Amino acid sequence: MRFGTVVLAICAAIGLAKPGFAQVVKSQSIIQQLTPQNTGPQVRSMSPIAKRGIDIQGQLPTEIDLPSVSLTVNFELGSAYLTTDGMLALRSLAKALHDPTLTGMTFQIAGHTDGRGDHAFNMKLSDARARTVVEHLTTIYDVPVGQLIPIGYGMSRPMDPANLMNPLNRRVEIINLEPLS
Repeated sequence: MRFGTVVLAICAAIGLAKPGFAQVVKSQSIIQQLTPQNTGPQVRSMSPIAKRGIDIQGQLPTEIDLPSVSLTVNFELGSAYLTTDGMLALRSLAKALHDPTLTGMTFQIAGHTDGRGDHAFNMKLSDARARTVVEHLTTIYDVPVGQLIPIGYGMSRPMDPANLMNPLNRRVEIINLEPLS
């Protein structure tokens, strides 16, 4: 679990991030969490296909540790329609993605669900929600569409594996794929 995810989980646990309300995360915090740390020389490839053997169009292996942030983005129950709170939660993310520090980087927009519903439904729902977030960011905030890759993980990667019904498991995770390039 990444530091940013832990911070958001702690905030939720002590009541600062309540289910049903927009999570207010400052864009500067998002920028800090999504900025790759200098971990040594990076491997660069001119090929858009070769990303160290990882297909960035699909699900990432769980052992990959990339800069990420998890946000509570509210949707209407059982759907991919953003609530007003959900739209407000994406405002800081859009501002962060326009920051020069993150400009030109590629991000996976990963939808996650809790344990309600069956596997097929949750996979479809999480994918639809990730696509809705990408559509909202690209149409409302002019984030370049090529910068965002939507993917649904369903309930396969819970934040709280001991309690699959925990609302913390319902989230949108933004993962910086730049270190893979």
